[in-house]
Amino acid sequence: MNRRNMIISLISLIISLSLLGIIVGEYYEISRLHRKISQINQEIENLKNASSTLGAQYAALNKSYHELLKAYEKHVTANSLSEKFFFIQDPWFNASSLDETVWWGVEAWNENPDSVSEIENGSLHLFYNGTIDWSYGNSGVFQGIHTDGRRTYPLLIGDSSENSFLGGYVIFPKNLQSGEFWLKTKFKISRMGFNLYPSVYHPDMARVNLGITLICAINNQPFNLEAQTLWLDTYFAGYCLNKTNIWTVPKNWSYVNYSDDIFAGYFVDEISPQNLGQWIELSIDLGDYISKTLNLITQVDIKTIRVYGFIVFVEALGAYAEVDYDYIETHRA
Repeated sequence: MNRRNMIISLISLIISLSLLGIIVGEYYEISRLHRKISQINQEIENLKNASSTLGAQYAALNKSYHELLKAYEKHVTANSLSEKFFFIQDPWFNASSLDETVWWGVEAWNENPDSVSEIENGSLHLFYNGTIDWSYGNSGVFQGIHTDGRRTYPLLIGDSSENSFLGGYVIFPKNLQSGEFWLKTKFKISRMGFNLYPSVYHPDMARVNLGITLICAINNQPFNLEAQTLWLDTYFAGYCLNKTNIWTVPKNWSYVNYSDDIFAGYFVDEISPQNLGQWIELSIDLGDYISKTLNLITQVDIKTIRVYGFIVFVEALGAYAEVDYDYIETHRA
């Protein structure tokens, strides 16, 4: 073999060995990558299995949680419905002023410079002058939690005023037993009159109403400004006014209004305008009227309500009214 052929053979050998090294290296790299892929696939499969197991465990725990919550709420509701009511604190307005009491807070819807909500000489004195035509306004006081976030001391809750405690809310069923829960009050309408014709509701007459409103959450929904709140009205008296006359809203007249919130109520008595300036004393089966009002509501399936607070008020639309409350109290039969 001449020198040239030897060089060619040597070069060929070197190239062959290099290619063999590359092939062997690639084979090992491919094998390594394949093993790594297999490991990753196994880890993915393990994670899938773990995820499936965790999902099943989560579903089981979630089911158990909701079953326990339902049982708890049923138990709490059953006990609350059969035994618990709310009782008004400082019902005789013995506080020296609203600024110096923890029981009552000021209610002032569409307040204006003429609005008055004050305790004086052992009575609650209210005046509201409705000077706008597009909305009611009121003057009053409240106890408990208001939807705007304000609060007084918590409601007094129990099976009687003597056996009660401070609580966040009381639960009532849709159908309260009549004759069980009563409200008594004594008030005087000192004056009222016409200001202007409204642009809403009944444009041919102004309105004046007085009573108590329960501030409620529906079933077990949250209680805040974003949630649907129920305003349950029990009106002691109501009036329609024009420039020359005043009419009384008939006893047991009722209404329900669905908007962002629900407004519903009953007028429980008729007080003649001839009785202006006279003290009127009422005893009301509040439980019965709560149930009647809840049964007016058909667009929402109400099973229970949570009462977080209440408002004692006089309200007006296109009119003015001045009212004094001597006392307002709730009690068991």
